[in-house]
Amino acid sequence: MNIKGYELIGSLHNDKSGYAKWGFAKKNGLEVFIKEFLSPVYPINTGEISEDQIRRKRNICDTFEKGKREFYGELAKCQTGNIIIVREFFRDGSRYYIVTEKVDAASIEINEVARLGIEQKLLICKIVLHNISALHSHSIVHGDIKPDNILLKRTAKGAYTAKVIDFDSGFLESAAPKAGDDLQGDMVYLSPEAFMFIANESGVLTRKLDIFSLGILFHQYFCGETPGFDRDNYDYLFEAVLDDAEIGLNGGIPTDFQRILRKMLSKNPEERPEANEILQMMQQGVNGIGRVEVPPRPAYTPVVNSGVNVSAVTAPGSALKSTMRRAASVSSPEPVHVPEPAPAPVIEPPMPRKEAEGFFKKADDLL
Repeated sequence: MNIKGYELIGSLHNDKSGYAKWGFAKKNGLEVFIKEFLSPVYPINTGEISEDQIRRKRNICDTFEKGKREFYGELAKCQTGNIIIVREFFRDGSRYYIVTEKVDAASIEINEVARLGIEQKLLICKIVLHNISALHSHSIVHGDIKPDNILLKRTAKGAYTAKVIDFDSGFLESAAPKAGDDLQGDMVYLSPEAFMFIANESGVLTRKLDIFSLGILFHQYFCGETPGFDRDNYDYLFEAVLDDAEIGLNGGIPTDFQRILRKMLSKNPEERPEANEILQMMQQGVNGIGRVEVPPRPAYTPVVNSGVNVSAVTAPGSALKSTMRRAASVSSPEPVHVPEPAPAPVIEPPMPRKEAEGFFKKADDLL
């Protein structure tokens, strides 16, 4: 099958993507990733619909196309070498498509990342932060940070670098979703304000929702599991955070990095640090972060990536009901277990102070 000069390799499918079909294609000898949006559908066969329906559908498509072109235009300015930008956006017949670089990702699971040396894990976090900081500097919100969208790639030197992909849930802060708009994302990594937005209660969507998701992801990088919370009363971390319930961090994570993670997981978005601020703290080696090898000690049952989009659990236009399961008439709920802190790290002289921005031009310069 040929789509505007791209010869498909196999067929398109929608595995882990309820709003699009994707696959691989080749053009001019180059293999690429290609995605077909399932909506909106441009009206081509108009014989059986009214002029008013044609006009309405075309207006929806025009708005969609304008928004995507503006967003992808800003995305193209984020040249870190590790952000997989959209090379081409076009309509072929009634469907819209995007084409990006194909990433040959390493076959490595979260629990395998957790078994890497601490310096390697910190390096992966720095590379991810560098890329997210670049996005945020252009007011781009990724909106769906999770392991599936941060691909790890093995370099020639044997280290791992990180590639940020899939901006289907992304938006510009100046054009953030408004009440009634759809919002996609994985419930496991959802921020408190994103849930409040979906529930039509409140919630202003900013780049800080990415920081919350990163806090969960980084915790997984270090110990293979999401932060701990009372799973008898809550299904997801954002629920426990909204309820001001106890959040437990794995004791194998260096104490100073735990402090950063707690700030990243703050209920109030304004209390979360910016991506470049976190990067600067890590670059400066605050109080010896990462100076000692501390083996991770599992403390909680891992939460597997649900693979369910937030907007998929509710009918279009309806409010998402809270999944909070508070125990009735419980005066003294059992507190969540918080592991004992890791041994104090050996503090070495701090590295020379550098500004986070520009301390490496490309993420791979760290490798």
